[in-house]
Amino acid sequence: MTTRKYIVLGISLIVLAGGGMAIGAMLWETQALPPQPIAFNHRLHMERAQGIGCEDCHLFAPSQTYAGLPSKLLCFGCHDPHPDETDTEADARKPEFADLMAFVDADGDIPWHRVTAIRQDVFFSHRMHVTVAGLDCRACHAQIADSTRPPSRGPSHIPMATCIDCHEENGATADCVRCHR
Repeated sequence: MTTRKYIVLGISLIVLAGGGMAIGAMLWETQALPPQPIAFNHRLHMERAQGIGCEDCHLFAPSQTYAGLPSKLLCFGCHDPHPDETDTEADARKPEFADLMAFVDADGDIPWHRVTAIRQDVFFSHRMHVTVAGLDCRACHAQIADSTRPPSRGPSHIPMATCIDCHEENGATADCVRCHR
């Protein structure tokens, strides 16, 4: 085989491998997610519940690495599972709250499924972004804040270029070892 054929073969293998990795990444990004136990409407909560913010349900975002998912007790703080008999408009009596009310007497908590994923070599802290940097959650999760149903495909990933652009715009370090460990 001539040198030229080896070069063409090498380039073809690189293109095929790159295409295979791109297709694999696309498939991984778009696999079906398990249905959430409750068809949570983020937009409704953000618009109707005056003054409610992401941190009101994702309690650990200001103080920890992982933002956390709401417990049933947190939900029942607003959606009373045991309303007064005279309250005919109580959430507990409305069919759209049946999935939530099913957890009133259930052992354990609401078994939420994570819809985001972070690569194993990436360290991400919600506290650093929410509390230290003062970023609004929508800076990274705009699509979630506007969603009326949980995502059915995923897991959701934020591209590294988006992170680097944000770091550069906000004067944060873009040093690789700060985020990659």
